[in-house]
Amino acid sequence: MMVLARRSLVALTLANIAFATQPWLEDTIVGRNLALRQSDTSKCDPFGYRSQNGQNYTTYCEQNNPFNDAQPPFSSPSMQDCMEHCSRFWGKREGCYGIVWVEKNTECWIRNSTTSTTNLRPAEGHYSALVKEGEMSGFDTKCPFPDSSVQTLSGVDGLGYTVNCNKVIQGSDECFSGVPKPCTGSYYGFHHTETMEQCLRICVDSHPLCKAVSWSPDLKIGFANCWLKRDFSESSLVSSPNNAGVLHSATITRIDPVEKTCPSDKAYVSRAGGNAKFDIHCGQDSAGSNITSIHSRNITSCMDACAQSDKKCVGVVFDSSLNNGFKNCYLKNTTSTTPDQPSATYAFLSGSGIPGSPSPSSTSSSSSPSSSSPSKAWIAGPVLGGIAALGLIAFAVFWLRRRKNKKLHEKNAAGLGGYAVAPPYSSGYQDARAYAGPPNELNGQDHVAREMPGTTKYAHAQHGQANRGQSQVQELPS
Repeated sequence: MMVLARRSLVALTLANIAFATQPWLEDTIVGRNLALRQSDTSKCDPFGYRSQNGQNYTTYCEQNNPFNDAQPPFSSPSMQDCMEHCSRFWGKREGCYGIVWVEKNTECWIRNSTTSTTNLRPAEGHYSALVKEGEMSGFDTKCPFPDSSVQTLSGVDGLGYTVNCNKVIQGSDECFSGVPKPCTGSYYGFHHTETMEQCLRICVDSHPLCKAVSWSPDLKIGFANCWLKRDFSESSLVSSPNNAGVLHSATITRIDPVEKTCPSDKAYVSRAGGNAKFDIHCGQDSAGSNITSIHSRNITSCMDACAQSDKKCVGVVFDSSLNNGFKNCYLKNTTSTTPDQPSATYAFLSGSGIPGSPSPSSTSSSSSPSSSSPSKAWIAGPVLGGIAALGLIAFAVFWLRRRKNKKLHEKNAAGLGGYAVAPPYSSGYQDARAYAGPPNELNGQDHVAREMPGTTKYAHAQHGQANRGQSQVQELPS
């Protein structure tokens, strides 16, 4: 044991000398640190940007691109956030074609279609971006089906929709689940699709229940050309305004009936999924984690889907009201509390845990790994200790060398921009402001901001509404 300890000490001493005297170590530290600083693109990525809804931008860091304002500036925490606003901007006759973000005042300027690279000029603290060529070209404007025809979506059972050519649905906008904020004013839209059918499929997948869409094929109103609607009426379908380009709409006019009666038996064995047994709780909900959601016409098929899932499904919630969406069967991978909810049925696998407790899905073992035999423990101690000490010494040398070259690193990084970390894109948009009055022509020079301004048990849908939804389901036209 003493021999091993001495050898470890000698090895550590030699390693310390080697690391401290080799010039290649210093060069490596400087090079790696500089490379890290060069790759810091949190404020402005010189290689471009892609928004959450798929719009692509060419970026111009530390450059201003004045004039061609689409509207007055507003507060935005980062260049990325500013581009996200641009991708959702709903204008009159055109959308957003570029932005300028001013770091000092955290201002976001939206640019119209006349913007280009012509006016680009170096400017510290200014970050510009232009929508890539072809992104706003639009698609075939022809109505995809005859006006007033009734169509179905392939692969989506139990649903039909009516085509409304050259019509737009006024109002009934909804900030559906998963759509980043803000859902207001000129930034209500989010989704971008090449066809009206793609837009309608997003509607079918949305929560709460989406009942219609309006779609802009020519992108005259902006890149976000698929608008989801929580409801519609005959009076809300109007001809497309002249300043909005071509618009077509689709209204969901048929949904096959969903079973609203809870089973009298409070246990169910799924023959479709290896005889899995479920305990059924009528008029109850669960806040457990969702694996996915599917459309189901009854609680039985919903439990069968859980039994056949390979995602460790342990329970389901079936919403007979459809208030929270067309996909009304929620597969769960945890059990949870079961509050009363008249239009819901909660079922979980027998033996998966009582409501209110985590499911017994695979957990890490708390047992310790088996110990080494006593005859070898005295060898492992000094050897492992020596390796750990060697690592600590190497790290200490690395840190000292880095500190020694700190000024040199900062000088090099300053020449590259030396960006600080900017807040990532957030769905909160808490700094966005509403605008008072129409946009004014701005000089684009100084970027001076103007002042901008259930306790009832299981019941039919008409007797209660699931709290997960936000809009009351109404009888669809036959």
